[in-house]
Amino acid sequence: MKPAIAFALVSLALCCSPASAEICSSFLDVVKTLIVGTPSSFETAVDVFSPDADMKVATNGLKKLLDSIPENKKDSIMRLMEKIIKSPQCA
Repeated sequence: MKPAIAFALVSLALCCSPASAEICSSFLDVVKTLIVGTPSSFETAVDVFSPDADMKVATNGLKKLLDSIPENKKDSIMRLMEKIIKSPQCA
């Protein structure tokens, strides 16, 4: 499984877990920026959470991987995430 798809699935699992009564909008903004934003907009979105150097290196690497995915595939990932978030399982 490609790392980007694995990340999207893990993100959705966290958002839709029974333990999360409400999806953190900041988390969703970071994920959206990770998938479709620019590297600088992603860095700005993440910097709010004061990541350490290792976290920055890791997430910047993930962003580079996601940026290599064709736009139509990223659009499909975003549509799936929106569909799952709006599903009864996540209500």
